[in-house]
Amino acid sequence: MTGIKIPGKRVPIFRDSSFRFETIGQAEKAFTQEDDYPQSSPDFIYSRYANPSTVETEKELANLEGSQWALLTASGMAAIDLALSIFQKAGETGTWLFFSELYGGTNTFIDTILVERRGIKVERFNIEKKDERYDTDSLAGVLDRVKPKLIFFEAMSNPLLIVAEGNRIIRMAKERGITVIVDNTFCTPMLWKPLAAGADVVLHSATKFLSGHGNLTAGVVCGNDPEIKKAGMLYRKFAGALLGPDDAYRLGTQLRTFRLRYTAQCENAFRLARTFEAHKAVKTVRYPGLETHVTHGAAKALFKGSGYGAMINVDLNGGRRACDLFLEKASDVVWYTPTLGDPETILLHCLTVWGEERFPYPGMLRLSVGFAEPYETLEAGIVKALDAIDVED
Repeated sequence: MTGIKIPGKRVPIFRDSSFRFETIGQAEKAFTQEDDYPQSSPDFIYSRYANPSTVETEKELANLEGSQWALLTASGMAAIDLALSIFQKAGETGTWLFFSELYGGTNTFIDTILVERRGIKVERFNIEKKDERYDTDSLAGVLDRVKPKLIFFEAMSNPLLIVAEGNRIIRMAKERGITVIVDNTFCTPMLWKPLAAGADVVLHSATKFLSGHGNLTAGVVCGNDPEIKKAGMLYRKFAGALLGPDDAYRLGTQLRTFRLRYTAQCENAFRLARTFEAHKAVKTVRYPGLETHVTHGAAKALFKGSGYGAMINVDLNGGRRACDLFLEKASDVVWYTPTLGDPETILLHCLTVWGEERFPYPGMLRLSVGFAEPYETLEAGIVKALDAIDVED
């Protein structure tokens, strides 16, 4: 298939599993080029390798991230697997250091896949439990003691919303020649771009804010190093993790409104966090934009006025019973949905999702603030629910 022409800025959907060649010479050229794993080629071969619809959306994502390349995967977990697997090499992998506050699926992947199945040696850099932050001052000593080949952290943790001192962490790692991978799902490129700070790879669950409509699953891995890209395309090709053309097409259209959507979500979350903070039915509000948040200073320095994210963590007085009552009374404006980044405001109960051992807070809810509903309607519904707890609990 040669000389694909895109009508305007909208990319057609190429559902073909493979592509036709006119001559043996054309096929020979395509396979020769494919050995170098170009991001895009005028001669596509097979949709497990690359697809025109997917490639065009990857270009949009790379432009958004400010990266040289982007690789789409079928889910956020597939992006995590790809990003980590390309740095695994028999006999040379060494120790990998993971920050402790990560998405539950990531932690399970580390324990069951990396450690149990692949035998990778893993160490953890833990938060200071007393105030829910990372003591970055102590990180240098940990790096020198553990001597990891790779570190992995979330710029804003899920679900406690701990903001890491990203620029400083990356600088400390690169001074020691350590590979850095950052999961930037909660912050998005709107708040921070880890590659500009020197990270080797940044990844997102594109299911969340990048897509933003709750109607597809996707992941993306971004970087600048061509050798990392080549290794990533090779792994994706044989692991079969490429995002399909239909979802790639839809993601490409959704990216056009990303900045508008995420800006509105950050603004709504900031206003709503202050409403929660002022209500006596609430024990604790975790939101990096509030001065009371222990990592507010880190967030202010890292995000430089771009916003503080669209996620809020609240701990209600009254524990589980208060959470049940809140959801009942707020059901007109907030739904229980185990994801985030949707157009509407949604929540989940942390203890029942991730367990009491990790989050022994029966009153803790994680909210993903939306953009679709009028803010005044959202706030009124939430205040009504909080008032009910205050009166009845």
